[in-house]
Amino acid sequence: MNNIPEYTVTQLNRSIKNILEEKFQYIKLVGESGPITIANSGHVYFSIKENDEVISCICWKGSYENLNLKLEEGTEYNFFGRITSYSKFGRSVYQLIVDEIEYSGDGSILKLIEERKKEISAKGLFDQKYKKTIPKFPKTIGVLTSSSGSVIHDIIHRIEDRFPLTKIFLFPVPVQGKNSHIEIIDYLNLIESTKNIYKPDTIIFARGGGSLEEMMPFNEPELIERVFECKIPCISAIGHETDYTLLDLVCDLRAPTPTAAAEIAVPDQNQLFKNLSEMNSIFINLLKNKIMHPMQTLMAFEQSTSLISKKLFDTEKKLDQLINVNLKSINSFFDKKKNLIHKFHIKVNDFNPKQKIIYFNEKIRVLNNSNLISIKNKVKFFKQKISLLHRLVNSSSIDKNLKKGYAILQKDKKLIKDIKSLKGINEFLIKMKDGSLIIKK
Repeated sequence: MNNIPEYTVTQLNRSIKNILEEKFQYIKLVGESGPITIANSGHVYFSIKENDEVISCICWKGSYENLNLKLEEGTEYNFFGRITSYSKFGRSVYQLIVDEIEYSGDGSILKLIEERKKEISAKGLFDQKYKKTIPKFPKTIGVLTSSSGSVIHDIIHRIEDRFPLTKIFLFPVPVQGKNSHIEIIDYLNLIESTKNIYKPDTIIFARGGGSLEEMMPFNEPELIERVFECKIPCISAIGHETDYTLLDLVCDLRAPTPTAAAEIAVPDQNQLFKNLSEMNSIFINLLKNKIMHPMQTLMAFEQSTSLISKKLFDTEKKLDQLINVNLKSINSFFDKKKNLIHKFHIKVNDFNPKQKIIYFNEKIRVLNNSNLISIKNKVKFFKQKISLLHRLVNSSSIDKNLKKGYAILQKDKKLIKDIKSLKGINEFLIKMKDGSLIIKK
């Protein structure tokens, strides 16, 4: 047991650190970036993944700011740095200190571009219906490209050759690097600001050829969304004809090269002069034809007017004859119709029910009055007769007769009208005006 090496915690951690740093002084590590955290200090903490294997990483602030690309989660990169260990605050780990990052070949870049393309396309930013029309005769063109290099000179020379009336405004921007897309966005904001007096009619984004990694700024979603919102028509001219960026899809038009963009942006003055010359020749020939043949035109017109006058005279004569004949026929026709209507009018008046209705109404009125008088007379007669009968009834009533001194003889409520009937009765009732009395024999 005495041969077993003995360490303190500090000694062991330092030994492990020295071994790692000596064994892995500077390495290249290929893997997919994991979640990224940027601390307040500016240092960047992340991990590198391969299937289920993970290694922790740190990129110091200065190194991160000097990177030529934007680190994104889920993308495969080549990471360059050195291995070291870290053993403080209750943990002991080893990590890769990264000072340089590059894309892991074109495959990883194309995969990242394709993923971005699907996300942006789903938002509708590439739809054809949003494309703006490029002005045919622009007064000014704004070119966003590097101020150095052959691209801007090629564009200037091509536009000056084709259409020198157009002014060119150069907006110098970096065309590669991690933050170049941010500077392009800033320039677009400046161009479209209300205070800008150099607002162009057309914008050209241009740069020469390069690798996929160098052209990545033109695949940044922030730049794509800003170009989509741009109110000025835009032409994309990034790289060569075979190069491909997302900026090509969002711009209103894509040119295969910067020189082609200049040709698309302005018309060809030589072609314009040729067209004007052809139009001038056509116009001169038209004028010559108008000037050389006025007499022929006048003569033809005179002949045609003479012929027309003769035809008009003959036509007028025929029309007069036809009018006279037709007038007579029409007058005769209307006279017959007039007489026929008059006859029908008389017949209609004869059989007009209105007169009969008036007659019967009058007759009904007379009968009504006669019946009313007759009824009144009959009512009056019956009233007099009833009155007479009433008086007779009153004068012959029992009470009246009793008051006059008459008496009524009754036997079992039957009247005794004669002496013969009285003989066979032992007693009877006599009724007078002031009462009744029973008489017994």
